[in-house]
Amino acid sequence: MRREQTRAPARLLALRSLLLLAALALQAPYVRARVELAPCKNNFTPEQQIQLGDKAKAQVYRQMPVLPDSSPVTRYIQQLGSTLVAQAPGYRWPYNFHVVNVADINAFALPGGSIFVNLGTIQAAANEAQLAGVMAHEISHVVLQHSVCNLEKEQKVGLLAGIGQIAASVALGGAAGELAAQGIGMTAGLGFLKMSRGAEKQADLEGVGILYDAGYDPHGMPQFFQTIEAKYGAGGAQFLSDHPNPGNRTEYINKEISTFVPRPSYIETSPAFEQVKLDVSKMRPYTAREVSSGVWKTQTPNQPPGGAAN
Repeated sequence: MRREQTRAPARLLALRSLLLLAALALQAPYVRARVELAPCKNNFTPEQQIQLGDKAKAQVYRQMPVLPDSSPVTRYIQQLGSTLVAQAPGYRWPYNFHVVNVADINAFALPGGSIFVNLGTIQAAANEAQLAGVMAHEISHVVLQHSVCNLEKEQKVGLLAGIGQIAASVALGGAAGELAAQGIGMTAGLGFLKMSRGAEKQADLEGVGILYDAGYDPHGMPQFFQTIEAKYGAGGAQFLSDHPNPGNRTEYINKEISTFVPRPSYIETSPAFEQVKLDVSKMRPYTAREVSSGVWKTQTPNQPPGGAAN
């Protein structure tokens, strides 16, 4: 009888301990997902990278139909970008986000934190997690300083050489980019903004961690790559020519996701995204030929960054 009485309090104590541990687990913050990737080594100071990016941004505004900051679409992208960069590791770059009124599915990041998202990318995204996945990928290129490392590798390319072709090759890519380059009269090479397959894989792995840490469904990233495949074919699942597919992209991203601690729920979409999707469905972005012809310059006012594009 005494043994039973002794065992009962012991079992009760063990049960209380288990309940306490469960309660603490529920109250604990979410485990962060993060691959440990260091920025590539380069000789550019943060200030120099920001200056380079500012000059490149001014060129983009001169050569591409960028929506004004007052656009509801741009404001939404800026808000989404702010949510994501709050989870970005490393140096606190002055991130800023812009929308290019171009139909092709693409996005690109400049040194120092300027990120441009094509309108066609927003139109193609099925939910906010997919769009956030694209943006997290571009944020990761800034975090890992890929573009300036590319610049250093190409010794023959001067500091600003290649900026002129951002509009033609980054935002359009492939044959369309070459056509636009000829139409706008740009002759400089793409240079530092064309990413290697290794850099792309790093941006995928870093980016899917940012996506998860921001509370989004990390599967949104590989899902969007499948969207690109559906639109451009298996050979086009690479953010066009400037984002080469490292190979087995969906597989290695999903493998990385499998290492994350599962959460009870993820953000997949939002009312703000649904409203923007409705807005952009009524818009007709410019084609590559229209951009190359410069017709957009006479139809839509362009807003230079900082009020000037010198």
